[in-house]
This record gives sequence, structure tokens and C-alpha cells, in this order.
Amino acid sequence: MRSYKDSKTCLITAIILLILFLPSNIFAMNDDSRGTLILLGNENLAPIVYNDKGTAKGVAVDIAIAIGNKIGYDIKVMAVNWEQAQEMMLNGEADGLLHINPSPERNKRYDYSSPLLKSEFSMFIQCENVTLRTIDDLKNKRVGVEAAGYPISLLQGYETIDFEMIDNWESSFKALSTGDLDAIIVDRWIGEYELAQSRVAGIGIVEKAVETQYSRIAVRIGDAETLSLINSGLKEITEDGTIDKIMQQWQGKRVVYITEDYLQNFFLHSASFFLLLVALISIYYVRKYRKLNIKLEAMVKDRTEELRQTNEILKETNLKLERISMTDGLTSIENRRAFDIVYERAWKLSMREGIPLALIMIDIDNFKFFNDNYGHLSGDQALIKIARVIKAAIKRPGDLAARYGGEEFVVILMNTTLEGAAVVAEEIRRRVEELGIENGGQQTLLTVSLGVSSVIPTDGMKPDELIDTVDRALYKAKKAGRNKVIVGKHQEEC
Repeated sequence: MRSYKDSKTCLITAIILLILFLPSNIFAMNDDSRGTLILLGNENLAPIVYNDKGTAKGVAVDIAIAIGNKIGYDIKVMAVNWEQAQEMMLNGEADGLLHINPSPERNKRYDYSSPLLKSEFSMFIQCENVTLRTIDDLKNKRVGVEAAGYPISLLQGYETIDFEMIDNWESSFKALSTGDLDAIIVDRWIGEYELAQSRVAGIGIVEKAVETQYSRIAVRIGDAETLSLINSGLKEITEDGTIDKIMQQWQGKRVVYITEDYLQNFFLHSASFFLLLVALISIYYVRKYRKLNIKLEAMVKDRTEELRQTNEILKETNLKLERISMTDGLTSIENRRAFDIVYERAWKLSMREGIPLALIMIDIDNFKFFNDNYGHLSGDQALIKIARVIKAAIKRPGDLAARYGGEEFVVILMNTTLEGAAVVAEEIRRRVEELGIENGGQQTLLTVSLGVSSVIPTDGMKPDELIDTVDRALYKAKKAGRNKVIVGKHQEEC
């Protein structure tokens, strides 16, 4: 009987001990089983990733937290300086980089998740600037890019571009508005967000993006385990619509994220101001007329500004029309009208500076036979190809290649001697022949004849004299058997 009581006592004791200790062990095990991943983001990429009083916020942050919920991990996002973030990553102080675009240099250090967010790297410029449209237009320009950001890799091949590293978006956009910078290249979402926040005026965006990329989450190269976890979570939130819900929550914040709060404050301040104004009017009724006058002045100022903007638009439109009117519609090089204008200016400049001015007249040999044999469509294609060759031979900004009429072309070479012009003419003749355009009607290749001359204009000379000299030289080249360069010396013919 005693043995039974002892056994019962031991059993009860064991159950009590199990109740006391087992739950805490289980919960402790559950707590330990939920791991933590540390991701680093760029603190200056609002509204994608940004630092809000020590807390990381943004659409990419919300996506990262949603990934963690799916894979059973606590994902901690830290928004820090982007150069510092990449150094911390390489030093093993974090598990990944949030919202990073792959590049050849980065591919040596990181492996990447599936696509995260679309990045449209775009060019921000002053609104009135119509000359900057592509990266090629940024030669010898001051371009703002973020230190350690992806746009640097886009511009590395352009040695003539002057990089300005951006530390603060607001001050950089102000520098762009004042002309201290010529352009800024940044993700379109980030740039538009900053403009809405800082309300810097006079800045526009080139509609065609410089490059469209998809950002990702980067891990150290070879960290397949972490990459697999992230990709599995990213796949789940994509398939169940979680990522779409996150994007909807941030919808419209490309432009008005910060201005929604701004507008609320604006309306509140406006209401307060209105009440104060009513009180002041009731006490100082005589000020009503002065207030009315101020309002009228503001309306006049607004109308004046509207007129200025309309004039700017008209000016820009007229410039475009002017460019169109001076371009040959078929070959896309300058036309006879452009030649007449440029030649007159070049003549006056050469006379004033006492420098030589050279002309090259070019005519396609037996072009009528080519048209009759192959048709006008083939003739048009031949004109386009030959125009490209002539345009390619003109390497200096002050020179001009134009279609003079029909199958005739003309080249203006500033500050060029007779010998230098003859070299350019021979290069054109050779390159046209190398096109290998067969002229079946003549059982030969399509070639050109060229007349060349150069003079230093003086007060006693007329611009037409140089044109006549070149024209006669071209006639001699035709008469001498075509596919030749004939040099006409103005002094001998005077």
C-alpha cells in the first residue's frame, strides 16, 4: 500500500514539473525558431526606401516585411547612406541590400533575387532646355548622380561628362533650376517625389527614360540559402496579391505623397488666414480697397506669366518649324535654304577674320540612267546612302553638308585651305565608290564627281564668285570622265 502511495506521489510530482517547465521550453523553442534577416536600404530614395526619424519606411520596405511574414523570418530594414550600406554588406554586417539594380561591377559581388520594382532612370532638366534628350547630348555637361548609385554605371563610358555627386536631392534640384547643374539622372519615381516635396519650379523630365531596369534584393555571392528564402517569399506575395495591395497603398505617391499632407496644412492655414482676414476687415474696413488692389495686381501678374509661358511655347515651336524648314525631307541633311543662310554667314565671318573658306560641289554620275533602270524608289535610297557618306566626312561643328538640289550636294568647310578641301573631297569620292551601288544602265558602280575651291574673301569679292568657281570645277570633272575631284583656283580665273 505504501509503495502505491509513493508511486502516486512521484507521478503527481512529475506531472507538476512537466507543467511548470515544458511550456516555457516550447515557447522558447518557438521564439528561437524564427530567424532574423537584416536588409540595408538607401536612406535617400523616398518613397521607395527612406529614413524617417530613425525608422526605415517606403514601398520596398513594406514588400521586404511581407516577404519575411511569408518565410517565417523577422526582416529588419535599416535605411543608411548607400555607400556605407554596400561596405557593410561586403563586411558581413547584413544579409542583403534592398532595392539595388544589377550592373557588371556589382555582379562580381552579389547574387540577385527575382525582380522587385521597376526603375525608370530618367533625365531631369530645366523646362526650357530643348537640347538635352539623350545621354549623347550630355557631353561637356554637369550631370548630378547619386554616389554609389546605378546611374554612374550608365555614364561610365562617357569621359567628357562632368559628374557631380549628389548628397541632398533638394539642394541638387535647386542647383539644376539655377543652372549650376545641366541635368540630373535618377529613378523617375524618386525625382518626381522630390520635386513634389521640395516644390522646386522650372524642372521637367525627358519623357523617354535613359534606361529601364528592375531592382532586386542582393545577397553576397554564393549565399544560395538566403537567396532561396527571399525568392520563395517574393514568389508567394506576388502570387497571392500581397505585393499588388502594397503598391496600391502607395499608388499616386510618385507625385503627391508628400503634397497630400501639404494640402491639408495649406487648407487649414488658408481657413485660419481667412478668419483672421474677416476680423481685420471688420476692424479696418478702409483696407478693403488696398486688398482689392493687391488682388488685381496679382491677377495681372498671373496673366503676364501666362503670356510669357505662351510666348516661350511659341518660340520653341517656331524653332522646331525653322529646323524642319531647313532640313531635306528625303536625306535628312540640310537643304538649299539652310546652305544659303549658312554660306552667307560663313562668307562674312571669313572676310572679317581673314581666314579661308572652302566649297565642295558634288554631283552623282549618270544618276538619270540609275533612276530609269532601277526606279525612283531605288534612286531615293541611293541619295540617302550618299548623303550619309557626305555627312560622315564632315567632322567639325562649323562645317555643313547640304542637298543643293536633285542629285547635287554641297559642302561648306570653314577655315580650310584648297589642299585640305581637296583631301575631304577625295575621301567623299572614295567612300561613295566603296558603297558598291551598281548602276546597271552604265555597267558600272554609282560614283560622284566633285569640284573644289577655297578663297579668303575680301571686300572686292562677291559670294557667288566662289560658287561659280566650284561649279566650273565640277563641270570639268564631269567632262574629264566623271568619278574625279577637280580643284578650281579662284585667283587664276579672276
